[in-house]
Amino acid sequence: MYSSTDKFVKLMERKGIKYSYEGVRSNSNNEVVVIKYNCDNVDTITVTFFFSSDCEDASIRIFDLVKVPANKAVSILQTINKVNNTYRFAKFCLDTNDNTIQLEMDPVFRGNDVAEICVELLSRSVNIADDAYPEFMKAIYS
Repeated sequence: MYSSTDKFVKLMERKGIKYSYEGVRSNSNNEVVVIKYNCDNVDTITVTFFFSSDCEDASIRIFDLVKVPANKAVSILQTINKVNNTYRFAKFCLDTNDNTIQLEMDPVFRGNDVAEICVELLSRSVNIADDAYPEFMKAIYS
């Protein structure tokens, strides 16, 4: 296990946060950790961390937050831009391969602060995604 991943999962264990360690992805050499949360506005949010082998950065993704009907794909971009202007640490994107909205964060860190940064961003990513979800649904169904 990469040192960055190890520090992150150890802090989650101390805090009682359940996770799934999925190992190293052979196509990217990134180590993967998955955490699932039940939220207020979304039934389940799945946060995926991809830790780089250099142990100095990660990619945080919440895939498939919202499925966008094909006829709303263009109009949802305005709402995505509006929501992106609301939050500092996260960005939302429309994946045009499957018309889903995803949240992205890309933290950088050093060995001494990786665990605290990643646990903080885990919390922020879940809260931001849960808060933004009604805006996306409103845009789709109005």
